[in-house]
Amino acid sequence: MARERVTLGAPAVQLPNKASDEIIGSLRHEIVSGNLPVGSRLPSERDLAQHFGVSQPTVREAVRALAAMGLIEVRHGSGAYVRGDATFLVATALQVLMQMESVTILDALQVRGVLGLQSAELAATAATEEDLVALEEAWDRLEVVDTITDYDQLIHAIAGFQEALSRAGHNALVSAIELVLVRLLLQMQFKAMRPRGLKFWRKRAHSYQPDRRELLDAVRAKDPERARAAMIAYLEHQRQTFVEDPALAELRLSDPRALRAAADLSFTNVGRAARK
Repeated sequence: MARERVTLGAPAVQLPNKASDEIIGSLRHEIVSGNLPVGSRLPSERDLAQHFGVSQPTVREAVRALAAMGLIEVRHGSGAYVRGDATFLVATALQVLMQMESVTILDALQVRGVLGLQSAELAATAATEEDLVALEEAWDRLEVVDTITDYDQLIHAIAGFQEALSRAGHNALVSAIELVLVRLLLQMQFKAMRPRGLKFWRKRAHSYQPDRRELLDAVRAKDPERARAAMIAYLEHQRQTFVEDPALAELRLSDPRALRAAADLSFTNVGRAARK
């Protein structure tokens, strides 16, 4: 199916000295305003150069910058397409920030906890029947955690419950940030500490099932206070597990092991999961 040709509006800004910066600003405006919708293909470098009155290398520089921001995806031989993946943008920014500030896994857990409390209360008031079904299915998958055969499947299963709960609150900003932190925390634990073995992590994952069940039941009962209390208990269980595990509690995102684990995190897949 042929994609609809998009037409750029007039440049949002004048183009003085650093033209590539201004092109970035104009195209970013086109994307966030919806004039360049998600999935649409940008005009060719030649057309963009003519539109902005600059050289093609200048356009190429701007396109590379927009790709690095996660706003567009360059497909070799096909062109540049609007990515529109908010989760990717959040994930990239958070990862860089946590690395620069040498954030510990406990620091990240604390922020995730604040968002988790918000999600639990929101879910208890806003969850639809479809949301509840998704939560039940996510819980059921973790009941048979011993059948999981690799780390990525285990991360997907655990994150699946927490993401289903967050989505049930129907606050896109809270979900976007919480989703990234959840995946990153799991990735840091399981892959940075891979020598402990999959069996160890499966057992630990299953130990939280009673906490998850209480959360699910509180949301189904549409009881925000109960949901908040259940999330507090769940988070405290996690925090205590981390505190009693010095090697894990001291792990920082700037640690080479954590960096390697974080590099494996597929933000594209995370973003897609969040929109299901």
